[in-house]
Amino acid sequence: MWRVLYPCGIHFLISQIVGYAALAVICYRMGYGLEFYQSQTILMTGITALLTMVPCIWFYQKDKGARIARGVIPEQPGKKLKPGEGILLLLLGASLATFANMLVALLQNVLNVQEYQENMAQITNGKSLFMLIFWMGVIAPLAEEIVFRWLIYLRLRDYTRVATAAVISGVFFGVYHMNLTQAVYAGILGFVFAYFLEITGSLWASVLLHMGANIWSLLLPEMLLRMPEKQMVTAAMGIYIVLLCVLGTGSSYFKKRACRRRMV
Repeated sequence: MWRVLYPCGIHFLISQIVGYAALAVICYRMGYGLEFYQSQTILMTGITALLTMVPCIWFYQKDKGARIARGVIPEQPGKKLKPGEGILLLLLGASLATFANMLVALLQNVLNVQEYQENMAQITNGKSLFMLIFWMGVIAPLAEEIVFRWLIYLRLRDYTRVATAAVISGVFFGVYHMNLTQAVYAGILGFVFAYFLEITGSLWASVLLHMGANIWSLLLPEMLLRMPEKQMVTAAMGIYIVLLCVLGTGSSYFKKRACRRRMV
């Protein structure tokens, strides 16, 4: 197990550390301060994520071949998602992000949420919404799911129960974010992402959930800020009700879908 977890995990972390270190050196050499460093964090994160994906996909393919050869998994491909199911997973990701954020908000005195929000505001300040969605809503989720679900979760699942593998991969995912607020938020979502990967039988389920969560977290504040202040509370309540319905309906749908797969 560790022959796969160690190299892919270490490569992912090293690429992030080297990228940030290189950015720090550039800032120092050119006389830029902390503000410039923070302004380039998203770009550097995206670039290192792209660079990380190539070897991690190779690790995944190699590991998959070994698991098939040992008879751990079948040779036939996993269940494909229909377009409507893909859209539903994106919406489910949005609902999961919303309610996970609400849980974190309830723990704000313990997690120091305000400090985290201030740091994120400095990092995202001045960035176009398109740029944020591309790097944080598409590239980062894909790279992180390849590492934490496709590699770490699936390998752990070969040696432990599904729930145990989901929890451990979720903890790794939370620790990777390196701050307490994100650790709790990401740890919860990481567990749920692994669960949906398991019940759908599709690798892309966790990717779409993750993308939906990140993109929605970027879009929601923009949507609310553009609304008249008098309508903001009503709109927010309406959004939460819709997302709660999506969460219930979507979860029920994929559970029933999993039951049908087991019966076939």
